[in-house]
Amino acid sequence: KKIIVSTPFTTAKCLDKAEAMIIDEVHHAFGDARYEEILVNLEPRFLIGFTALLPSYKKYLIDPRLIKLLGQPEYLVYDFKSLTKIDPSFKLPKAIADIFDSEFNNLEDSVYEAFFKGLIKGNKETIKFLELTFYTYGKEAFCESYRRLIG
Repeated sequence: KKIIVSTPFTTAKCLDKAEAMIIDEVHHAFGDARYEEILVNLEPRFLIGFTALLPSYKKYLIDPRLIKLLGQPEYLVYDFKSLTKIDPSFKLPKAIADIFDSEFNNLEDSVYEAFFKGLIKGNKETIKFLELTFYTYGKEAFCESYRRLIG
């Protein structure tokens, strides 16, 4: 059996078909025509994708040809709240180095923990707005929006 460790773009140069694919940073495949075209053309029977962040709106950007080829995707989510339930000694990270590369101050730290532990209650649209603000604009915009909501 051939095993290729590469980007989907390089894999497409090496193979006409792939039986199974495992993709890191799979969020790039959602809504990106180049990725989608390669995945459809490789016709994998199995596709597993990993990502640290998949904004919920991206779930709806999956190419219908991939759904036809592979079926409806199944999303397995392990957030900080569920990790804390699995292991009560799990400590939340105090920085998101891949995105912001900066330490949180005390307010940001407490809001971050409350948000990802599911302790912030309210209207689903408001919570989704906070989540999208955090992912899109970063911790300062997130905390400012949160301050306005509670102020």
